[in-house]
Amino acid sequence: MLLSSNARAVYSLLSSTGERLNIQAINSRLPEIQDRTGAVAALMKEGLIWHAGKGRYATLKTLGMEVGTIRMRSDGSATLYTQEPDPIRIVIEKNDTGGALDRDVAIIRLLEPDLHSGGYNGRVIDILKRFRKRIAGIARKRGENWFLDPLDPKVNGNIPLDPGEEKIRQGDLIGCDIEYGRSSIKVKALSTVGSPNTPGALIDSVCIDLDLPEDFPEEVKRESDAVCISPVPHSSRKDLRDVYTLTIDPVDARDFDDAISIETLPQGGFRLGVHIADVSAYAPPNSLVDNEAMKRGTSVYLPDRVIPMIPEILSNSACSLQPDQDRLTKTVLISYDSSGKRTDFAVFSSQIRSRKRLNYTEAFAILSGESSGDPELDEIFRQFSALNTVLDKVREKRGAVDLGASDFRTQFSGEGFPNGFERVSDDVSHRMIENFMVEANSAVAEFCKWLELDVLFRVHGDPAPQAAEKLRRTLSIYGFKMPGQLSPRASALSKTVKEAEGTPLYPIIRDAVLRSMQKAVYSTENSGHYGLALRNYMHFTSPIRRYPDLIVHQAITAYEEGKILQRSESISTLADMCSQLERRAAAAERTTTELMALLYLSRETGGVFEGVIRDRTDFGLFIRLLDVPVEGLLHVSALKKFRQFVPSDLSPGSGIFVSVEKSDPVERRLSLLPAAAPEESK
Repeated sequence: MLLSSNARAVYSLLSSTGERLNIQAINSRLPEIQDRTGAVAALMKEGLIWHAGKGRYATLKTLGMEVGTIRMRSDGSATLYTQEPDPIRIVIEKNDTGGALDRDVAIIRLLEPDLHSGGYNGRVIDILKRFRKRIAGIARKRGENWFLDPLDPKVNGNIPLDPGEEKIRQGDLIGCDIEYGRSSIKVKALSTVGSPNTPGALIDSVCIDLDLPEDFPEEVKRESDAVCISPVPHSSRKDLRDVYTLTIDPVDARDFDDAISIETLPQGGFRLGVHIADVSAYAPPNSLVDNEAMKRGTSVYLPDRVIPMIPEILSNSACSLQPDQDRLTKTVLISYDSSGKRTDFAVFSSQIRSRKRLNYTEAFAILSGESSGDPELDEIFRQFSALNTVLDKVREKRGAVDLGASDFRTQFSGEGFPNGFERVSDDVSHRMIENFMVEANSAVAEFCKWLELDVLFRVHGDPAPQAAEKLRRTLSIYGFKMPGQLSPRASALSKTVKEAEGTPLYPIIRDAVLRSMQKAVYSTENSGHYGLALRNYMHFTSPIRRYPDLIVHQAITAYEEGKILQRSESISTLADMCSQLERRAAAAERTTTELMALLYLSRETGGVFEGVIRDRTDFGLFIRLLDVPVEGLLHVSALKKFRQFVPSDLSPGSGIFVSVEKSDPVERRLSLLPAAAPEESK
């Protein structure tokens, strides 16, 4: 947050003395500062001080209060974690939430200690910032009045609904604007989304809930069209069009933002070239395209669509490194000795002409020894493979976390309904590109650090001791051990995940390890990346789909041209914005994939699936399916009713076959029954 010197002075006074002071008292203590009323208002807005009665103000700590982000539960209660350092967990009962919704920022008054969690109970005093603007749900009519039952299980139902001019019907899935009151909300219908049992409508509902952007404004499209014809000129761009560069992407990719090249050095070793689409030539700082990309923060990849960060005429055409087309790029050339140690690197603006477009399946085949039919391409891949092998060893020696991949891609039938799920591959072709991109990102981070450029770094802190201890307990439940350090090395976590590979427990162990680590964020401070075990790291290689990468490209362009970069927002503000927008995109991708899984299973009633027991409670078992990205409940009553299919071992981590009793995407619930293994039922 950016505070004026006056506000900082007032906060310093109140925090150092612990007193409750009115404006007159602040005036007498700080006669040298101006606009004390404005300073107090700014501190109140940021949740740093609060009303102390009788016109006085004090810090939250003095008043026994905290500020943080509300995380609602489906039962209407909530939790809040205070900010670092030493975060406190606060439990908020249903009647104490004060009208807060999930992810609102609120002021909390601490009540009695919560002996169960080691934190506190609390009550919402005021809401500083509302997260939601819109909400999706099912329209219900009771008598003459309309109500909305939100699809988001973290928002209570029966919200008063104003249908406005919309001709809504009972049971319609609709999108609404939220109208906030002091401690309650009501909604006004904006549009009818469609049937809640169709894939498009369910995904639309998530877009509404998370306020994801829709089509680009017309003025942004016009600027994109114009700049495609005449990109921003650059005086010192190096011509690399004679270098053999190629792209490797998913088979259905349309935006190719990274190309690679390689050569063997005379003294041994390699020179790797990573060439990234120079979006800064088409979206300079403060342009309309840049401002829109800043608001979006990232492209969002949903099961049936992509919400791009920049208009498609740029992402899929002018900036896409298509074969046999001249394209503007930022290049990183990295030299290595034969052991994979980096000996030199250079970063500069360039122009390339990609010779070949390969998908991952084709690249994997060549890396596995098949001939492409092109001797020159086969030799290039031999060099790629040799460098990748030594980089794998360097990465392992460095102690980077290797969690593999556990994502799913939704497959749709001809009628547009989900009919299965494909695991995202983690073969050598994917890992090679990942290695090369990490190397480029690390080199550019070092480059930007040396030059003190105004950029965002990608940072990842060490696991907190409490999180590490919780992980240790969780792993022990599933029969795994972790080294006994309070903060384990990243390599120890990788070892634990590798031990689970090839077993039904792999996704559970992977997720547990992932949750134990802090979230990687964007920062103005280059404090290092725990997971990758790197001192210098940033995101540079995907400027078509990530705004922090575009920021880096813009900063390098300004440096090369000797210009001072001016932005509409401070770099620290952009760090917070980009981190928040990244979390929003991740939530959208996770939620929509789960909805598609529930919708798929809604047509599979009675179908048998293999799962693993994630947790056991008094009321049943939580089962994670292995081939469908969703979790369901096997109620204790079903265990008794179908005991002939119940395995003897029901401890967490045990495998189990289940059949679908009911899958409801609207309620976001999956009910399961014990089942015989498929071969036993024949």
